[in-house]
Amino acid sequence: MDNTHLLLAYIVTDFIACIIPGPAVATVTAIALSGSLRGMAGAIAGINASNIIWCVMVGVGLVALVKSAPALFTLLGWAGISYLLWMGIQTWRSNAHLETKRSGPAISAWRGFAGAVAVQLSNPKALVFYTVFLPPFVNVQKPVAPQLVLLAAIGITLETLVLATYGFLAYRLGGLSFSAAAERRMAHVTGAVFILIALGMAGMRLSA
Repeated sequence: MDNTHLLLAYIVTDFIACIIPGPAVATVTAIALSGSLRGMAGAIAGINASNIIWCVMVGVGLVALVKSAPALFTLLGWAGISYLLWMGIQTWRSNAHLETKRSGPAISAWRGFAGAVAVQLSNPKALVFYTVFLPPFVNVQKPVAPQLVLLAAIGITLETLVLATYGFLAYRLGGLSFSAAAERRMAHVTGAVFILIALGMAGMRLSA
């Protein structure tokens, strides 16, 4: 299986996952709306620090799994593709929603960092996401650890760019909200992309 295709698929999929509003986006925008750029920067750092922890824990397990049970790792890869397909269907059917309001005092960088870490590490969906999200994008015919490091670096870069964009928009505009029509369009477009990527990766695995 071509690593270039896997990498491109990962970049597109991870970027879309990042831009869909969730706990990380809500945390950063809420702090930005308080008027604190330092708090916002701290929150972004906290989210990514937590993501690194998730990546390391999941990555160590995946490396061991590839060596001890390659067939199980292959099944985990198919589970990841199924998860992407399910996520696409769910995203298509439901509207992404983001609505925040300016309130409360400015938050310090440390409070932003600590709060974001607490949010990200206490979110069980993060562990599920990394456990089933990474395997489909790993080529077991090549060294696994370097691939995981590269995927983690790309993920952190994309997460930082997206969160910073949301944060600065919230800081400058004083609030973010999407109309019902915009939410439906976002849900349909992002859901369709997830579904297409899942089907494409399934085809790649079947033809490999």
